[in-house]
Parts: sequence; structure tokens; C-alpha cells
Amino acid sequence: MKPITKLLYLTALIILGHSLVLAAINRAAWPKSKRAFAAWYQGTVLARLVPALPDELRSQRFWDHMDLCEPEHFAPMQRELLRRMHARFPLGAQFLVYDTTNYYTFIHTFNSRPSLPQRGKNTQKRADLRQLSLALVVDEEQGLPLSYRCYVGNVTDVVALGASLQAMVGHFLPQTVSPRLTLVLDKGNVSRDNFKALTEAHFSFLAASPANWVRRLSQVPLKEYHPLALPDGRRIKVYGQSQKRLAGIQGQLLVSFSPSFYRKQVRTLDLLQRKAEQKLLTLQATIQQAVARHRPRTGQAVKGEIAQLVRHDRLKAFFSFTLRLDHKKVQELRWQWDQRKKRAIKHHDFGKTVLFTDHRELEPQRMVMAYRSQAKVESMFRISKSRRPGLWWPAYHWTDSKLFVHALYCFVALLLIRIVLLRLQASNLSIGVDLLTERLRGIQEALVVYANGTAQRVITERSPEQEALFMALDVETLARQLGNTVLHP
Repeated sequence: MKPITKLLYLTALIILGHSLVLAAINRAAWPKSKRAFAAWYQGTVLARLVPALPDELRSQRFWDHMDLCEPEHFAPMQRELLRRMHARFPLGAQFLVYDTTNYYTFIHTFNSRPSLPQRGKNTQKRADLRQLSLALVVDEEQGLPLSYRCYVGNVTDVVALGASLQAMVGHFLPQTVSPRLTLVLDKGNVSRDNFKALTEAHFSFLAASPANWVRRLSQVPLKEYHPLALPDGRRIKVYGQSQKRLAGIQGQLLVSFSPSFYRKQVRTLDLLQRKAEQKLLTLQATIQQAVARHRPRTGQAVKGEIAQLVRHDRLKAFFSFTLRLDHKKVQELRWQWDQRKKRAIKHHDFGKTVLFTDHRELEPQRMVMAYRSQAKVESMFRISKSRRPGLWWPAYHWTDSKLFVHALYCFVALLLIRIVLLRLQASNLSIGVDLLTERLRGIQEALVVYANGTAQRVITERSPEQEALFMALDVETLARQLGNTVLHP
């Protein structure tokens, strides 16, 4: 490469880095379209912190910069970002929490150019739209996003883990002090093949196993469980087997029973039953009206509708119905709920989580707390899908390359948000992201021009809640560096 060509390429890479950082900050603060990006930028202090010409912030110029990102660039960028996080934050060296989600798009059905968006089981019930999927790894101790993978929307979670493992091996094993990291998995990512793949990749694991794998163990009476106090003050019950072979792997099993989880599952089942009951009553009335009009429905059609109304496995286990037919036409519908079977379901299955790990030295309390850290990755997903600030939305890009870039700066935005939340936690402040961004946007600077022609930049008046955030995040230091006068209430 000629010197002048190399210089131009390096300059483009620097601009690319600035563009990615600005895009991530915009996503974390208040997302704007690429067309509105320049106007948003000019109204913030970024114009002084990261100077850029207006022409450089045009939407077309932004994507010209992003087109420099090739598929092979994303992995090195993630590794470098992870290295810097390890240098700055005391990340947990043992447990990594892994989970997946998906995001629907508005890409047209017959647009065959992108391959990432595909139809699948959407977590937001938008099966009518194409979606893309995201796998995320967070630190168990602090919940910091460490790694991500954007992939095709119709790949199931259990299949996606294999490809995610290949990427994680390169990201984590060279940097970690521990020779063997432990991946915390939800039951949706569990299979015998995945257990084998984890072992071959030199990962240990802690996973919630499907109940039907160890049906006898999960149905052990509660009187044989032992009480266990958790660090947060909650009390649960556990029953374990230290030496157990599952899916061809030797490890230990632990069944935990949580009273709060039990009550939640009972309420959910009761709600499902009430909704099904109402729909069955409506169906029954429809059948009676059809008979009165001498246009009775066929038994096959009614059976299909009933199957749809009580499609949940828990409901089907204690539901039964009868149809009175006349020449294969339905004259009457009756049904009943078997309360004895319902009580048996609640007694044997509800409130229980079956944990399996190849770590034979883990204490029950450590197993339970490590698995409960799944809530941290789920929290990141909720933030990304929230409409305020709307970190992931909108994603109107319709080519794979642009969707990959979109996923990259959204991941960096998630990381920035988590770092801010950790700073607030250190000051004993707990606040939702939507309220946080709203209060921070209310802290502004004003240019005061005096009669003699002199001018002064002043941070505007702040509410007590804004002042607490102002001090906890040490915004005053930045404000003074930018030449502002800070007045305290």
C-alpha cells in the first residue's frame, strides 16, 4: 500500500471510530435517525468534545464510513473492547451469563437482499414480521455486557449456542486468569449436544435442565429438601445429588424450590385457566346459536378451536371436554377442569428449578446465586427493547452489513448505560434508564451575555434529583473543563 493510500485509509478508520462512538452515545441518550443525527449532535457538548464538520455527519457519509466494516473486523473490535474492559473494571473471572433474544424488523417479505432477517418465534409476539437474533454474554458480578453475536432470525436458541461458543472461545480464553470459565445457561439453550460442545471448548457450565430429564428428582417431596439462606436475605429450599451423570457428563444436580416462584407460577396458571374458561363460554354460546339457526358446526372444526384455546401444556394436563354430536354436527359442548390433577401439577412441578453443573465443588448457595444472575442479561435485553430511550429502535436498515453495524453500536450503547448504572449504584442511587435519561437531558448549559458584551457559560438550575445524578456521575468536572460555571442549589 502506497504511503498516501495508507494515510487516507488510517484517516478513514479514525473517522470510522469517531462515528461509531457518536452513534453509540446517541443510542444510549436519545436515538435519532441518521438524517437527524447532525442536528442532535450540534445541540450537545459533543460538538466540543469530538469536533466534526457538518458534512461528516450526513447520513450518507455515516454509511460510507460504516461500509469500511467488513465481517472479519467485528471480532477483533470485540476482543480489543473486552481487553480494555478487563483493564478498567474488575470483571468476574469465573462465571459468564449467556442468553439470546430477537428483534423484529420492518423489512419487506420479498426483499431477498438481506439474509439476517427471517421469520421465527418472536419474543414480542410479532411472528408476522422478519426478525434478527442477538446472543449476549454479561459479567456475572457486575452485569457488564462483554460480548455479543448477531445472527439469523430463524435459528433456535439451542442451535445458536454452538456458533456462539466458537466466537467466545477466541474472545475469552486468551484473556482470562482462570483456565476454565463457567457459562451460565437458561434451559432454552440446553441440549446434550451443547453440553458436549461446551466440554470440547473447555468451558464449564451451570444450566437449568429440563424437568423431564430428571423427572424423579424434581418430584422428590418438599419435606426432604433442606433450607438455604441466600445473601439477599431470601430463604429457599434445596435438594441435591453431588454425583450424578446427565447427558453423558458427570456432575452435580441441585433442585431449588422458591416460594415466590411457586406463587408466581400458580397465579399464571390460574390466569390462563380463567382466560380459557371465558373463551370456552364464548365458543359454547356460538355453538348454541349455530344450532338455533340450523347450521351446526362440524366436530372437527370445534375440536380444532378447543385445541387452540387450551394449547398450553399445563392446561391440557387437567382439562377434558365432551361433544354431543348428531350426524357429525356439534349439538352441545361440555368441559371440566380436574382439580385433583391441577393440585398434583402445582405440588410436583411449580416453584422448582433443576440446576446441573460439571463443577463438582460448587456449593448450593453459589449455584443458586450464579443462576439468578440470568436476571442481569435479561435486564440488558429489556433496556434494549424499551421505547424510552429506545436503544435498538428504530432499525430501518435493510442490508446485512448495516444491520451488523447497527448491532455493534447498540452493544456499545448497552455497555455505556451499564457503566453509568454501576456508577450510580456505587452512590446508592437506583433509577430506571428511562427516568435517568429524562433527568440528565434536563441538565443543560446556557450562554449568558452581559450588557458589557462579555459572555459566560452556566449550567442551568437543577432539581434535587438531577443534582444527585450530577454529583454521582461527576458531571461537574467535565462541565468545568468545558468552561462552564457550576452553581449549586
